Amino acid sequence: MSLPLLGVGDQAAEVLTLFAFFNPVNISERLFSKDADDNNLTSSPMSIFKNDGRWNRLKFEDAIVKAKELSLLQFSHSNKSEITISLHAMVSEWLRMRLDKSSQTTFLNAAISHLRCHLLSIGNSDHKTRQEGQAHLDTIWREVESSNLGDHFLEAQITFGNFHQDQGRHRDAEMMYNNALAGYERHWDPSTSPRSTPSTTWGSSTTSKAVSKMMYNRALAGREKALGHEHMSTLHTVNNLGILYRKQGRLKDAEVMYNRALAGYEMALGADHPSTLDIVNNLGVLYRKQGRLRDADVMYNRVLAGKERA
Repeated sequence: MSLPLLGVGDQAAEVLTLFAFFNPVNISERLFSKDADDNNLTSSPMSIFKNDGRWNRLKFEDAIVKAKELSLLQFSHSNKSEITISLHAMVSEWLRMRLDKSSQTTFLNAAISHLRCHLLSIGNSDHKTRQEGQAHLDTIWREVESSNLGDHFLEAQITFGNFHQDQGRHRDAEMMYNNALAGYERHWDPSTSPRSTPSTTWGSSTTSKAVSKMMYNRALAGREKALGHEHMSTLHTVNNLGILYRKQGRLKDAEVMYNRALAGYEMALGADHPSTLDIVNNLGVLYRKQGRLRDADVMYNRVLAGKERA
């Protein structure tokens, strides 16, 4: 079987192939229609359904009808303003298997960017929407792991970790956070200026193992190390791990993460920056939970004093 022999053009073939990277049941129009401002998706196959960045639902529906006529997918209107489609599992697998490694990475990039935008947009939506999002995340991430491409998607792993945590899947959240942190450390470019502007390059958003170790030791021993804004992705991940460990009852691990994040935020943003004070407050909550009431009061008083100075 080949798509050209079935009369499927190149653009339609790319769209169908992208669908194959999601959970084959309930691929909702919402996965693609809410990300018009995301620069990572300008090369997505779904861009053909946008006019000046705006989603063209009628054009999408027309393409779906044609694919359905070829028995390549099923579709239904879950409501008057949305199309939901399904692929046969065997068709989905075949569409992925026909790709070379480079093409597979390209489609994974697009699928993950669409899913990341979708998960960021749904917030505390209804259970069905979140359940479908979880199914797509699990499907896509199995493909990432089987392809050994995790380091390509570090920023997305933060979003996915947050989503897992909101769903109560704490082990999966921890895996995502730790994978992202390890990836940042592996790919940091030590030649990058510590005060450069954040961008999408590895060097501007991550930290090396050596710097990470220095940050960790400083958090435990109180040593100082100047950090630039390009390290904020790492510090945000560390703070997320602290929050996750506190929710799991791993209070000592949470304290280590909070202190490590606090050390970096102090040097990068200053002692009285709102983000720094948020972590100070996190430590206060943690100390109170541990029964360390004097330490908790020190943290709370520091927050109050910082806000007054600001």
